[in-house]
Amino acid sequence: MGPTVADLVAGIIDRIEDRPLGPGRPPMPTVEIIETLRFFLREGVQWRELRAADGRASGSTLRRRLDEWDTTALLRRVHAVLVRMARSGPDAAAWDVVVDSCSVRAKRGGDLTGPNPTDRGKPGTKYHVVVSTDGLPLAVLPSPANVHDTKLFPDLLRLAQVVCTAIGRLYADAGYDSADNRWLCLRDRVQPHIRKIGEPHGSGLGKVRCIVEHGCAWLLANKRLDRRQDRLGHIILALLTAAAIFIIANRLTAF
Repeated sequence: MGPTVADLVAGIIDRIEDRPLGPGRPPMPTVEIIETLRFFLREGVQWRELRAADGRASGSTLRRRLDEWDTTALLRRVHAVLVRMARSGPDAAAWDVVVDSCSVRAKRGGDLTGPNPTDRGKPGTKYHVVVSTDGLPLAVLPSPANVHDTKLFPDLLRLAQVVCTAIGRLYADAGYDSADNRWLCLRDRVQPHIRKIGEPHGSGLGKVRCIVEHGCAWLLANKRLDRRQDRLGHIILALLTAAAIFIIANRLTAF
């Protein structure tokens, strides 16, 4: 029997951190932290409802580890390792990717919150996603809901390029139609397939875009992300990155 999702992710974290054992009480095993994080994301419980138990960390312990990992961008590094594991070998030549975003309500406000133009101006947060055409989430970024998609495009492209050997074609809807975005793609030898504003439908882009829509749905299947409750921006980013990590790890451990 192969490793579980938590075993796989915790093993990568332990290899990256390589924490020396010092005197005093040993730290909680990373696999228990990951199991807690996975439960927290999926079920959407409150921090105070996470109590230390057999095989599970408390909310304060999980919060402390997420703060530590934020300072070293550890979850991004784990995500990059998992993507390369999933697409190693001959499939790693050139990737086709799709870019899109989805918005969620943020009733409690906080960082990365703005009036959502698609939800009658109510406070919200937008999740920007890059997905490979075989369904792997390659980059995720949160922003206020009123930030236009084109402004996040350069950062999304850069993050996707970090984990990809090369990007062949990039698909996006008219929300990303921009001369600057097309120039960025062409500069890096990426073929931009971005629908122009005002261009009639029927280009066939929808057949590809359904993949990224499925990717957004997988992220929002986590109740902690579907209705944003956390106020701190780095926690939102950590949870969003963790959700992408678990999607890839699920695929790797399914075989």
